[in-house]
Amino acid sequence: MNLWVPLEVASLDRARSFYEALGLAEVDSWDRDGERGAVLRVRGDAYVELVQPAPGPAPGPAVAFALELADERAVDAAAGPGQRFPRGHYGTTVHDPDGVPILVWSEK
Repeated sequence: MNLWVPLEVASLDRARSFYEALGLAEVDSWDRDGERGAVLRVRGDAYVELVQPAPGPAPGPAVAFALELADERAVDAAAGPGQRFPRGHYGTTVHDPDGVPILVWSEK
């Protein structure tokens, strides 16, 4: 299981520079359909995902963090039926007992 902390940012370039100065290394990035993003490794299996959303209406409340599981079957078993997201990953959002939104997802 990997830990992901997704952050919606106003400027990807500014945020990327800040986190890289703290020692995080970029391991992935994208620029698709107006959305820009980067994934930076904190260490081990912990990541910060920076997303500068495409212009337009807000997609809804941001998740507090994300847990990456092995595959679709693991997501469905842990969190219920998921869906395929535009960038290709599969997952669903669940809420902890205090209502904190958590994305449970898989790249596969």
